[in-house]
Amino acid sequence: MTKTIHDLDTPALLVDLERLESNLRDMQETANTAGVGLRPHIKTHKCLEIAKKQMALGAVGLTCAKISEAEAMSWVCSDLFIAYPIVGEIKLDRLDRLNDRAKTRVSVECDAGAEMLETHLAKVGRDQDVMIKIETGLKRTGQEVSDLKQFLEFLAGKKHIRPMGIFTHEGKAYGLHGEEEIRPLLQNISEKMAEAATIFEEVTGKRPLVSPGCTLTARLVREGLGFDEIRPGTYVFKDTYCVESGIYRPEECALSVLVQIVSVKSDGRVVVDGGSKTFALDRHKEMGHGRVHAHPDLMFDRLSEEHGVFVTDRPEKYQVGQRLEVIPTHVCPVVNLHNHLVVRKGEEVVDVWDVDARGCVR
Repeated sequence: MTKTIHDLDTPALLVDLERLESNLRDMQETANTAGVGLRPHIKTHKCLEIAKKQMALGAVGLTCAKISEAEAMSWVCSDLFIAYPIVGEIKLDRLDRLNDRAKTRVSVECDAGAEMLETHLAKVGRDQDVMIKIETGLKRTGQEVSDLKQFLEFLAGKKHIRPMGIFTHEGKAYGLHGEEEIRPLLQNISEKMAEAATIFEEVTGKRPLVSPGCTLTARLVREGLGFDEIRPGTYVFKDTYCVESGIYRPEECALSVLVQIVSVKSDGRVVVDGGSKTFALDRHKEMGHGRVHAHPDLMFDRLSEEHGVFVTDRPEKYQVGQRLEVIPTHVCPVVNLHNHLVVRKGEEVVDVWDVDARGCVR
């Protein structure tokens, strides 16, 4: 095994083991203190080794974006929530096979999708636990609270669909800054989900499981908000978005991308050997595609496929062959571009973990 990070070829994903384990413990303790279950979203790390650590610390189960992610995670967890609509016979057949080895719940959010699911369940003779997606401002999928009663009454006519709760993703937090802006959003989400929970109980006769999910709000969750579980994902590594939100500190970032400078130009361009195939395309309005905390004068300006272009007013500081550790702007798609995570303690390489669910988008 490579002994130090200086022996690695570039680009490479580095995971600081101590920071990672601290992030995992902190979020589990936050959930425990708030009296809610932690059901982490694995879309960030896609790694069985990290999922095992989450489960060992007390996670109640795992959240996945797609069936393929759930298929991968079923090797380490038997309680899986697929927080995405399951549409089409191919995927429904795969859900059947997954249900043979794990307990699942899936998302429903519209009449057509629920009808498709019910028809399939009737054909194969199965029942399925479902969570209803609630729209809380992100404007993707989800039921408006004003339409929820009608949707629940529609589901009440289905023999095989078993509504068990409501969930949301309060992604609007990523447009806010600091506790003073994010706490009111979390309170608003709490009130909207409480309204939805009341409607759920009136129609079904049972209290729903209430499940929000966002790393930025998760740190602020407390008792009394009416939540039963939380589903953060990015907290395991954190990224530039997390730091620029004001909720997390740079020293909590557990993943960096090790790159090498291949060109330095007198006009201030510093080019590295990682482009869009290394960093993905997410861009922070001020920090660009990532942040080099050791060199705050560098701004990660643009990407092409294999070139990452930083700009600086001090190009004389940098040399061809010099290595940089970049905290990506959005860590989730970055991990999905790589096969392995190189685990470090300081400069020592202590392990290499597979990104087991890399490319699991089906």
